[in-house]
Amino acid sequence: MTMLIYRYREFQSKVINVNISQWGEKKLIREIAALVDSELCEEGLVGIGDDAAVTVLTPGKRLVTTTDMLVEGIHFLRGSIPPFDLGYKALAVNLSDLAAMGARARYIYVSLALNKETEVGFVLDFYRGLKSLADRFEVQVVGGDTVGSPGPLVISITAQGEADKVLLRSGANPGDVLCVTGTLGASAAGLQLLLDPLTDCPAAIRQEALQGHYRPVPRLPEGHFLASTGAVTAAIDLSDGILKDLGEICERSGCGAALREKLLPLSFAAQTVAALTGKDPLDLALSGGEDYELLLAVKRECFPWLAGEFAARFGTPLYEIGEICDGKEIIMIKADGEREKLAYGGFTHF
Repeated sequence: MTMLIYRYREFQSKVINVNISQWGEKKLIREIAALVDSELCEEGLVGIGDDAAVTVLTPGKRLVTTTDMLVEGIHFLRGSIPPFDLGYKALAVNLSDLAAMGARARYIYVSLALNKETEVGFVLDFYRGLKSLADRFEVQVVGGDTVGSPGPLVISITAQGEADKVLLRSGANPGDVLCVTGTLGASAAGLQLLLDPLTDCPAAIRQEALQGHYRPVPRLPEGHFLASTGAVTAAIDLSDGILKDLGEICERSGCGAALREKLLPLSFAAQTVAALTGKDPLDLALSGGEDYELLLAVKRECFPWLAGEFAARFGTPLYEIGEICDGKEIIMIKADGEREKLAYGGFTHF
């Protein structure tokens, strides 16, 4: 006991003057997980560190729970997004986490921290947008909380689902095929248009980009199907940018990855907006974030069958974009065959 106290005091002395920006988000989460680890010892249970937690209430089923917070000025610009779309997106980001775990969504809890000057119409439109997506996937709003706040609007949503089999970030193996469920970069292009209206942007491109940013479609049926096949070794949803999210799979699986530039499915909106702003469309696709497609590692021998079955069921392809490799690095195999080491990119809070 004395040794434990000594080690705790030694650890405390090292961190007492460290702020979270010096540690970064990933280290902070690792330390929190170590502090609250509840020793989930039953086979199949998962705690902090994946897209959602996995526990058991009903024998034979896995209860999958995820919580996300959106803070005004960090995750959204209140003056740039209608409240209906804000409600839709706030739920979509949670349902996307359940999709990444292969779960069927069931229940949601919504909590809001509101300034007392907030208009009632804003709140009701927020819930209308949220309910429009909930109804689409037959999800019920069953609780939550509303509190006053002197600061920015804060939205916290907890979503629960059930799964027979779950997909995790760990489990990828060298040789697995990397693929995504949709095109990349539209949401980042939409954000660019909110920051710079680009009056010469074609109306159809503007609509595609803003739709991608405001109303991403969580891949819930796709995720449930993919989990059922046994062909997927690792999965994550693309919230923070493909480089950062692929980095999570590589870290959890103890491997590296190679992306192939020629195979990356860039959305037409990303290509057009990048051309109009002088940006590299690859940057929008790799580091822009908020596409909310699923990034998957698939057993190579299963990929041809899985891609065909996926296209037949959902009418869209599984886009092969690279492979899992030995080592720790993520590299890009460029169109000319040159190999370039990539630094983890994407959004980070601290």
